[in-house]
Amino acid sequence: MDEKMMTGKATRRAFRMCVAAAVWAVVWLMPCGAAGVFAAGPKISSAPVAATEIRGSLVTAPGAGKAAAIRESRRGRRGSAPGPVKTTATVPRRYPELVQSGRLIELVNRYSTKYGVDARLVYSLIEQESRFNRMAVSPKGAQGLMQIMPDTQRFLGLSDPFDEEKNIDAGVRYLKAMLDRFQTEVMALAAYNAGPEAVARHNGVPPYDETKDYVLRVVDRYFFLRLKYPSGNIGEIAAAEAGM
Repeated sequence: MDEKMMTGKATRRAFRMCVAAAVWAVVWLMPCGAAGVFAAGPKISSAPVAATEIRGSLVTAPGAGKAAAIRESRRGRRGSAPGPVKTTATVPRRYPELVQSGRLIELVNRYSTKYGVDARLVYSLIEQESRFNRMAVSPKGAQGLMQIMPDTQRFLGLSDPFDEEKNIDAGVRYLKAMLDRFQTEVMALAAYNAGPEAVARHNGVPPYDETKDYVLRVVDRYFFLRLKYPSGNIGEIAAAEAGM
């Protein structure tokens, strides 16, 4: 490998580490008064969605999803070393397999495009919220694929939270409102989980362990998908995962 290629890889690796460190710092260390530093973007305000039940695979450290994506992208690119084959213990998947439901994938793409939200972010949020179970109900009453609370359903005009299309339409619309209001994915996810008033009151990510954990999990998955699948089309991602 020539020196230029090695330098390029080292630069990309350093950049990824910096992004991971920045997300970790924003979620866990940012003083309340620092939130304004991240402002720059669109606007709308809305009522809170208390999507309080944390679901999904364990994320042990910020940015770990990136490392997993890099390792996975290198699979099959190295020649087999000569000599006996060594067996190793099976390593469990860091994330669940991508859903293969054509309808769900189509709905995620359609409403992400309609409201101008990255489909990979929407996918990551739904995966964390409900594992794509349209009948999911949390102990606190959040319902459907995007786990929308009844008061927020009324605000959004959502008449049937267990209807896949209506839930995704309302949930993506609400996520877009949080992105417009709070300017960054981290703050928008915190608002989706803890409610926008909590984010506004604390002038940043609220100091709730549950919310911090939620944000890290969704962002980690989102970065994983962004690194592995730059196109952003969830349909193409699912097809690639299925080996089609």
